[in-house]
This record gives sequence, C-alpha cells and structure tokens, in this order.
Amino acid sequence: MKSDSSLRRLLPFAAYFNICFFWGTAGVANKLSSSMIHPFFAGSLRFLIASVLMALWVGFRHESLAVGLRDGKTLAVGSVLMYFLNTVLLLFASRRVDAGISTVMVSLIPITILLVDSLAARKLCVSWVGIGGIIGGFAGIAVVVVGSVSGGNADPIGIALLLLADIVWSVGTVYLKYQSISASVQVQIFYQSAIPAILFFFCAVLTGNFDLGKLSWRGALPMAYMGIADSIVGLTSYLYLLRRWKTSVVSTYAYINPVVGILLSALLLSEEITMAKVGGMFLILVSVFVIQREDWLSGLLTRKVKRIAD
Repeated sequence: MKSDSSLRRLLPFAAYFNICFFWGTAGVANKLSSSMIHPFFAGSLRFLIASVLMALWVGFRHESLAVGLRDGKTLAVGSVLMYFLNTVLLLFASRRVDAGISTVMVSLIPITILLVDSLAARKLCVSWVGIGGIIGGFAGIAVVVVGSVSGGNADPIGIALLLLADIVWSVGTVYLKYQSISASVQVQIFYQSAIPAILFFFCAVLTGNFDLGKLSWRGALPMAYMGIADSIVGLTSYLYLLRRWKTSVVSTYAYINPVVGILLSALLLSEEITMAKVGGMFLILVSVFVIQREDWLSGLLTRKVKRIAD
C-alpha cells in the first residue's frame, strides 16, 4: 500500500519531467528528421505512428472513436491549425535555422497567444505591465534574429516561418478556448494525430515526396520519437498535470523547454551556444514571466508607488 501511495505522489513529478524534457527536444528532433527526409514525409510518419498507437489505446479501453458533428468540426479546425500547419512551418523552418533558435522562438507562444486572444476579444487583455512584457518579448526576438542571421545560424525566411508557426498555434489555442468538446482526452488525441497524418500524406503524395525508397532510419527515428514522446506522452502528461497542479505551476515548463533545447542542440548537433541565443532566450522568458504574473506584479508596483506617495 505504501509503495502504491508513493508511486501516486511521484506520478505528477514524472509527468512534469515529461513535458519539460520531451517538449524541449522537439527542435532537435525536427532538425534531425527534416535534414534527412522531406518535411511532408516526416510529418506523415510522425502523426501516422501517433494515430495508430492512440487508436490501439482507445480500443484497449473499449471506447468508441465516433464523435458528433460539433466535436468533429472543432477537432478538425484545431488539428489543422495546431498540428498540421504549425508542424509544417516548424519542419520547413528547421531546414533554415539552428534547432536551438527554433526552441527559443517557440517559447514566445505565451505572448502570441495573449495578442491573438486580445484580437479575438477586440481589446488588449493586459495592463501596462503586460504591455512591457510584450515589448520585451519582441526585443528578445530582435536579439535572436540579428545575432543569428549575422552569424549565419539562421536566415530571415526561417525566422518568419517560426513566427508564423507561433501565430498559427496561438490561433488554434484561442479557438479551442472558446469551444467545448465532449469526447474523451484519448479520442481527442487520436483525431489530433489522424487528421494531420492524412493531410501530410496527401501533401507528400501530391508533391512527389512520399518515397519509401528515400526513407532512412536517421530520418524516421526522430519522427517516431516525436509521435510517441511529443504527441502522446507529452500531451497526455500535460493534460494529466492540469488536473492535479495549478495552471501557473504547470506553465513553468515554458521556462525549461528552451534550456533543454539549446543544451541538446549543442550536444547532439554541435550547434554553437551564442550570446544571441542566450540573450534572446533570457529576454523572452523574462517577458513571459511578466505576462504570466501580470496581476501580482501590477499589485506589487501599485503598493510600492502608494508607499512612496505617502
């Protein structure tokens, strides 16, 4: 009984490790795969593996994969934005920029979500403190872009693709925020894998890039890893953790992912850890912290100003 209780206490920490590590390795896996096989082929492999495994899991749980029209529409729109278009952009960008830069740029997502949400609400959903965080985030991008492009570690097109990837993910996130889905988490993950798998397959076939003769282990293994570690283990761990920890605590993974990505890109890909990467990452993460703790910081500064005035 004690061992079971100890295991249950450890599970949330294991889930937290999963999202901190596995999601932090995405840039390296994308770089490894897209450098060996075409991005459309790579994406079809990743999501095919994930969808097959999720279908087996759902079947093992004796659940039905059938969903209603409303759920189907919501899952389709969310999957196209967050898992097809976002992944397409990331894979093509990984051919033009260092993996470490990809990871740093993805850490900007909390800021782009805030901006997209503000557009949806037709008002800026932040105080002046949050505006400072937004400015700091884009200053971090400027540091990464100028330093990386001048150093030959990225090109403007690659950076633009990464920014578009952040925006597309944010639009999908905000869209799902205002929708309700009755399907189970397992069924949702299946469709979030199956829909992009089909789209990637058709894109690969139509562009003549679905060629099994060009398939190599060095290109396939990173996508198999992403299909399991990122699409299934990471997402399941994240959803599990949201039911057990405060969202503010869970969201701290966003500060760890870029560090994991930069270190692994240096170890596995021999990428240089430049001041532009580190400085840009620092500015972006501080900005994300400011936005996520906006209310607390606003209250703290207001109290200090009142004390000075008194």
